[in-house]
Amino acid sequence: MTDIYDLHRKAFDAVSAYVIVRTGKDGKPDRVANIAFKYPRDGMGRQYCYLHVFGGPMVRGFASGCGYDKHSASASAAAHKLKEMDYYPEAQADLRAVREALLPDGGYSWGHRLRDAGFEVFQAV
Repeated sequence: MTDIYDLHRKAFDAVSAYVIVRTGKDGKPDRVANIAFKYPRDGMGRQYCYLHVFGGPMVRGFASGCGYDKHSASASAAAHKLKEMDYYPEAQADLRAVREALLPDGGYSWGHRLRDAGFEVFQAV
């Protein structure tokens, strides 16, 4: 019989996913977005970033090559595709904050940028 942990490891070996949370008005955590990275098999191909700020559509960006932080580069590419007109009015503030945190691509980690903007980032996969 195949070990369930081996199956899980194999299914998600080229993926990582994170939950983006902020403290709500009631003091409780509110999940505002998900971000997932799909890694290239060879390490040098395209790394995709799937970014979903709740209240609007998911977007995808990518980075290719090697020798730099493809997480931040692909997250920045995805953030460039976020458009306010696609979002519900109540999601606009979260959209702006996530987008502004992820847009810069200067080598400072995407996760640190989100934390500096007041979010918490938790790895899910």
